Amino acid sequence: MKRRNPSKRRPGWWLARCAPALAAVLAAWNPAMAVGAQRLAANTTEDYFLQDIPVVLTATRLAQPQYEAPVAVTIIDRAMIEASGALDIPDLLRLVPGFQVAHANGHTATATYHGLSDEHSRRMQVMVDGRPVYSPFIGGVFWTDLALDIDDVARIEVIRGPNAAAYGANSFLGAINIVTLDPREVEGTDVHVLRGNHQTRKGLLRHGGRLGHLRYRLSLVHREDDGFDNRFDGMRLSLANFHAIYNPRPDTDLELLLGYNGGPRQEGSATDHPDTRRDRDLAYSFQQIVWRHRGGPGDETRIQLYHNFNKNKEDVQTPLLSQLFGVPPALVALKFPGEQDTRLLIPFGSMEERFEGEIQQRLQAGDRLRLVLGGSFRLDRVRARGWLNRNDTVDNHLGRLFGQAEWHPRDRLVVNLSTMVEDSDLVGTRVSPRLAVNYQWRRLHGLRASVSRATRLPTLFEHAVDAALRFPDGTPIDYTHFGNPHLKPERLTSFEVGYLGKWPGRHLTLDLKAFHDKLEDRITTVKDEDFMGRGEKANVFTNSGKVNLNGAEMALSWRPATHTMVSFNYAYAKGKGWALDAIHDPGVMGGIKTEDLQEDIPTHTRSLFVMHRLDSGLELSATYYRVSAMKWLGDGDPLGPQERLDARIAQTLHLGGSRLDIALVGQNLTATYEEFRHINRFDTRVHLEIALSLD
Repeated sequence: MKRRNPSKRRPGWWLARCAPALAAVLAAWNPAMAVGAQRLAANTTEDYFLQDIPVVLTATRLAQPQYEAPVAVTIIDRAMIEASGALDIPDLLRLVPGFQVAHANGHTATATYHGLSDEHSRRMQVMVDGRPVYSPFIGGVFWTDLALDIDDVARIEVIRGPNAAAYGANSFLGAINIVTLDPREVEGTDVHVLRGNHQTRKGLLRHGGRLGHLRYRLSLVHREDDGFDNRFDGMRLSLANFHAIYNPRPDTDLELLLGYNGGPRQEGSATDHPDTRRDRDLAYSFQQIVWRHRGGPGDETRIQLYHNFNKNKEDVQTPLLSQLFGVPPALVALKFPGEQDTRLLIPFGSMEERFEGEIQQRLQAGDRLRLVLGGSFRLDRVRARGWLNRNDTVDNHLGRLFGQAEWHPRDRLVVNLSTMVEDSDLVGTRVSPRLAVNYQWRRLHGLRASVSRATRLPTLFEHAVDAALRFPDGTPIDYTHFGNPHLKPERLTSFEVGYLGKWPGRHLTLDLKAFHDKLEDRITTVKDEDFMGRGEKANVFTNSGKVNLNGAEMALSWRPATHTMVSFNYAYAKGKGWALDAIHDPGVMGGIKTEDLQEDIPTHTRSLFVMHRLDSGLELSATYYRVSAMKWLGDGDPLGPQERLDARIAQTLHLGGSRLDIALVGQNLTATYEEFRHINRFDTRVHLEIALSLD
């Protein structure tokens, strides 16, 4: 084999070789510094794509090389985020093997891992800078309600598999950690303006600066669009996001993060009746404080306090009762003397908030053992009179203790053992363990095997909902949902084997995974055709059925040049299971009707991402996504195979000390397709974005 002549190496080659190792060392000292070191490697003149496999931060609460992580991890960096042309964070998850993404309405996006989801994906933990953001009431994430814009996202780590052993009950099928731009890396002022069809508009103003030992970033965003053409589902939002880091000493950091998002959302029709509309006014805010102190090498104490608050004012005005429910005129006259018919204003708003404090200690216990120990206490509180049929709040207290051990018994052999113990008001005490072994038989080539148990706690909605259309005196006219205080948590047992390898000479990285998941005590809504023996219909929550899911995933990345990337992702999944669909059904023998869950899981999911930047500053990128037939749960419909092609062309211009970026993005350049429901027809979307950066 020919050896490269050292004298012909480009200037800075040593920095490109050393920067990844520097990132790994700094990650153990300070994760934020690791990100900076990785970016240093990206900016060297040596080929960026020859660097070692990157450091991940989310899998075990320890910074570790990706080939030592106990689960499969996908990393979406800032370059991919920009090149994708995505307006919303969920669209980025199309680049992750096994993920399906759809819009239940114009501004309500859902993202799930291997199907089995309605518009609120409750089996996924989502965090922003380590702060959980899923709803304690409904479950899932209201993505456009977050006080966060996609232009402030630096990196996304996606854990493809259960991670309850590290982050708790809602890390059931996977976990997503969104890392925002570090204030220490934001200098000057940025202005972004975007305009597209469907009345899509966006404006962003961001400024970063320094005040002594304090570095800060402030972002202000306004955005609006009209949603789908045939639905009343547009939105208007204004948000602010502030992130500051105070670094009085080299071994101590204090972070302050604040955010607000507010504005009207149009929720479409509350029923199939065209005269019924729903409008929701949102006020969302959060406050987060993180204190870190580093002791000896590898030792760090971290304390986090945060508060999430979400208030929705949502009033539904019904059509005439006789039209909507066929209420006899005599009953209407009895309830409303002198009136032949009437409308009802139904309060379906809610107030939900979460308080949590967490302490975590990282320890370097010798040359071959690292530990994480910690605990937290959380209070979830919800008030929703229209949904819960009560004026007071419903609370849930949750306490947690967790531990993680990373042991290197031999060189290139890593054992990860994690345990999470949780105690909640709803289900008592539950334990989620995980054991994983990673072996790197040669440099940059490693195998992984793991087994884990995970739980998903019932949401407060599933536990306590008592929703019905009622007369003003409280008499129910028609029940919709009824909760179950005796629900058990969902249980998942997962087995996974994987391979991660890199060929620097060929600029290739290959990530393979095979898995077997067994889901039990699944929480489902069952149609009760004779609710409470009253001859009425209602959706009731129960533990019903089980699912066995088998599959394999592949992620192949090819980076032949500094500004070129090709990424291909594929997932195969086959599920077998059943669940109750209806009880007391007079049309079925025995009154019990079951459903086969196979069609809820897409068999094939593929994505292809291509990006290339020319020396002139012109950047071309495209994303192709295809998912086979699947059925979305809840209000979703069975859908056939879907495919989508997005493309982006951008030009960067340097004007003195400023930078101007102009980008034209086309989403779904192929045929119109249906998302989530048959009436949601996603056509071609085009938008132009201009970004000016002033130093």
